[in-house]
Amino acid sequence: MIDDAQGRFVVDFGASSMTALKAQNVDPASIDAVYLTHLHGDHFGGLPYLLSHRRFISNPETPLTIAGPPGFSERLRALSDCVFPDIWADGWGLDLQLVEIPPGEECQIAGRTVRSEKVRHSAGPEPATALRISGGGIVIAYSGDTGWTDALIDISAGSDLFICDCNDRHDQSFDGHLSYDTLCRQLSRLDTKRLIVTHLGPDMISATDTPMVERAFEGMVIRF
Repeated sequence: MIDDAQGRFVVDFGASSMTALKAQNVDPASIDAVYLTHLHGDHFGGLPYLLSHRRFISNPETPLTIAGPPGFSERLRALSDCVFPDIWADGWGLDLQLVEIPPGEECQIAGRTVRSEKVRHSAGPEPATALRISGGGIVIAYSGDTGWTDALIDISAGSDLFICDCNDRHDQSFDGHLSYDTLCRQLSRLDTKRLIVTHLGPDMISATDTPMVERAFEGMVIRF
């Protein structure tokens, strides 16, 4: 969740996000935009509950923009109809805008400059992406879920904060996530003022020998 000159946005909105917002005393109605990296449940599965909150608890006239990779609009409708049948019949009754982000292009979405690039993570027919979001003189970059790809070099270049996948302590045979070992080999190619790793798996959480990176933690606050 990022507060900037335009308002408040979130990057991804997984199945537990509404619970996490409540734990941090954040009003879901305060969010003006959601930018999605890919369509796994831990990255977009909480959206039907955010939309339900906007419709039935907070003000349905408050504008909300949801942006994601090509094909996300159809998948979001299918997910919503699965948990709340026929809810899309009236478009949720919300001031809701859905925007699909073409990878490799720069778009203006909800007052911010957004660029996405395809990354190495299997997420079905829709691409998994990394995002670079600029607004109010601040650049936030996020790898999404991915193995190493040179696309992260451009996404992170000159960023104020780069949030990067680091699921494993050591390299693994599968390629859908980064490891600490891989990230350390690539650190000199990344240009960011601050790098924080996330999506930490059990081995990475318990590791005591990762001095080259700063790890995210629940409730972490960063100020610029």
